[in-house]
Amino acid sequence: MNLVRFLAATVVAWLIIALGGAVWHEILFADQYNAWTVGIERIQMPIEYFVVSHFIRALAYVYVYYMLYKGGTPLVKGLKFGFLMGIITGVTVTSYYGDFLITSPGWVLAEFAYNIVRAMSVGVTTAFIIGERQQ
Repeated sequence: MNLVRFLAATVVAWLIIALGGAVWHEILFADQYNAWTVGIERIQMPIEYFVVSHFIRALAYVYVYYMLYKGGTPLVKGLKFGFLMGIITGVTVTSYYGDFLITSPGWVLAEFAYNIVRAMSVGVTTAFIIGERQQ
């Protein structure tokens, strides 16, 4: 394993996860999310929680990609991996938010789409940074 590439892929994945979430939820779709979650009291987590949890997620994505990678075009492999991880994280996140009174199917679709887009972005960048794995 090339440690420098692994760490670089983890940092880039963390940036995509952290900044992508902020752009998606707080800029692109802020009005929709605010309308969908009106009346839900939610305590804002400390920023350190998000930094650490997103880093752990980025580390897990890159590690799992590295362990599953068998060669091939980075774009195709990254998209396939990202799509699979997006489905897994999308199901996890949307089921967690089932605890809240969110009745909009639009919210569920938007959140699921976000998880897939984010994971596919992480998958492609990870594939290009990791490059050809040395056996």
